[in-house]
Amino acid sequence: MKRLPLLCLAPSALLACAVARAEWLTLSGTPGDAAGSYVQVDPTRIEIDGARRGVTLRMSLAEDVIGQDGFKLRSFEARAAVDCEARTARYVSATYFGLANFVGEPVAVKHFEDDDIRPMTLPGAPPELVARTVNAACSVGGK
Repeated sequence: MKRLPLLCLAPSALLACAVARAEWLTLSGTPGDAAGSYVQVDPTRIEIDGARRGVTLRMSLAEDVIGQDGFKLRSFEARAAVDCEARTARYVSATYFGLANFVGEPVAVKHFEDDDIRPMTLPGAPPELVARTVNAACSVGGK
């Protein structure tokens, strides 16, 4: 599997990529706004394996929601597996927080097995944001 920072695609960014760290790219909303929702991806941690991509993303929500596993959460950071041929994405792991902006101790940390399919959803975000996230991940490093 090959790791390719998204920022490293531009020739002018090659030197910066040597020291690249997690720099969240905001897809929607205003980062740090506890009264609103926002979604970010880490373009420096995209992994490429043929037609598959691994993407790290996070979302902070404007209000509490009850997750699929029955606990209250306000923000989460997750790793998603993207299938560029099928144009789908699923969560493979997630860390859930009870407070906005990924603050405090996690309320849960989950790793989803291959038979526990958790399609990538972004609660309250427009459905096309998931599609744009998949498209962006698939545009990195190839076809």
